[in-house]
Amino acid sequence: MIRTLAWALSLVLLAGLPSAAHAHLVNSGLGPFYNGALHLLLSPGDLLAVLAVSLLAGQSGKAGARWAAIVLPLVWGAAALAGLGLGTAIEAGWLGVALLVLLGVLVAVGVRLPVWAMTCLSALAGLVHGLENGSAFAAAGSDGIAVAGTVATVLTLTLLIAALAVSLRSAWTRMALRVGGSWIAAVGMLMLGWLLQGAS
Repeated sequence: MIRTLAWALSLVLLAGLPSAAHAHLVNSGLGPFYNGALHLLLSPGDLLAVLAVSLLAGQSGKAGARWAAIVLPLVWGAAALAGLGLGTAIEAGWLGVALLVLLGVLVAVGVRLPVWAMTCLSALAGLVHGLENGSAFAAAGSDGIAVAGTVATVLTLTLLIAALAVSLRSAWTRMALRVGGSWIAAVGMLMLGWLLQGAS
């Protein structure tokens, strides 16, 4: 009985210690690392680019998937740091959308790229989207920790999605992968239409 009373008193005292409690992280902020991670997850163009590169890399085989998982995050991070250092807004809208359509079409057609081509496409995607991210972080007053959050998310997603794509063996799963590529290409064409409408 005394032990139970001591536990209850300890809980009451511990509950009274915090000066402020937040039920949702919106009130406290997630911090720069998680803001960088969420920036990628909430940016459709960037997220689709990572998805498209990862699917194409997995479709191209284990070696292509390994190189994409190394090159895409590294180039993305270096380009984001360069964009952060420039401090000016960089809009790579046309190039990013054209690259997204190309990647989606390559997945939809079922192309197996050689390792060097997969590495070059991964580097190009990392360069385009990394520069844009870095300049957006600079405009928002973020620092390199936000870039680290984005790069960690790019790495995690690339590893998981490429590994899943490599593991697909049956015909219907490979067809589902190609359908996913056609959807990515379709979204890219829709984004291209928005850009054209905004330019006119």
